[in-house]
Amino acid sequence: MTISRRSFVLASIASAGVPLAIGHSIAAQPAIPSNAEEALFVRAVDGEKIKVRIGAKIEEVRFIGVDAPEVKVDNNTTECHAMESTALLTSILADQTVYLESDVEDKDGKDRLWRYAWVVADGVPTLLNEYVLAQGAAILKDETKNTKYQARLEEAQQTAQSAKIGLWGACESGHQSIPRHGSEEAPGVFGEELVGESVGVTLSDPFVTYDYNFSTPKGGYKFLIFNASIVNYGDDKKQYASGRFQAKDLDTGADHKETFVLLDQPLGSGNLSTGSYVYGQVALEVQETATNLAVKYQVSSFGDISLYWLLQL
Repeated sequence: MTISRRSFVLASIASAGVPLAIGHSIAAQPAIPSNAEEALFVRAVDGEKIKVRIGAKIEEVRFIGVDAPEVKVDNNTTECHAMESTALLTSILADQTVYLESDVEDKDGKDRLWRYAWVVADGVPTLLNEYVLAQGAAILKDETKNTKYQARLEEAQQTAQSAKIGLWGACESGHQSIPRHGSEEAPGVFGEELVGESVGVTLSDPFVTYDYNFSTPKGGYKFLIFNASIVNYGDDKKQYASGRFQAKDLDTGADHKETFVLLDQPLGSGNLSTGSYVYGQVALEVQETATNLAVKYQVSSFGDISLYWLLQL
């Protein structure tokens, strides 16, 4: 059984025995604030920002007093604990109603709603700004005007920092740059979902063959066949194509692009709308001696964003 990185992160959260609604440092709230606005969770951008639907409009919300690791510093770099912080919010908020409470300032400098975010978890109103700090998913950001819950946020961080929870135990600092997971320097493994530019890609069930549906590779080569699942987590359409896959032999340096093979269920190419996915097979012709491969998927049309998996045959 293969377990994706996302599944592993969420399982770790659950198995840690951490109460979803209230930790020992988080004060119970008798009710959601009456002035909070209802919104439907769409997706987590990172550990401090979420996309929500308010009526017919999609808005980006930034949590007051929270500074989470950046998912993308540049094309090949992320920050330590960024994926875990994002997965934490996703696990809590999937299909949930979020209640947004404002303070003095309505929006930040990038026109994002600046809010305290509440969710009812296990029947208890939970302040997410406080919760992510208590779980070490972010660090405290000092605010000059929006200070309604400042004392609670400070206490939540102190608890996580003292116990070395989350990034306080995993990282050297709150903003420690590391190779982006799924980059060429830090490839993922088959069975693991990698995400780039809001596109999630999972590769699974690889095998090699010298004869597939009456197709045979050229001399000195073999077919590498695998399944690919691609999902669009973004707010706009995303292109996909089996021709964006490529394999590199890490021992010889040889590059191998897609090869035409009559597949049972080819991945093909097309566009994915928000929330939709596609599943199919991909075939690459690789050298017969290849045993150590990096499989690459070019996410962006211009090739500046790619995802990498390590595959040992």
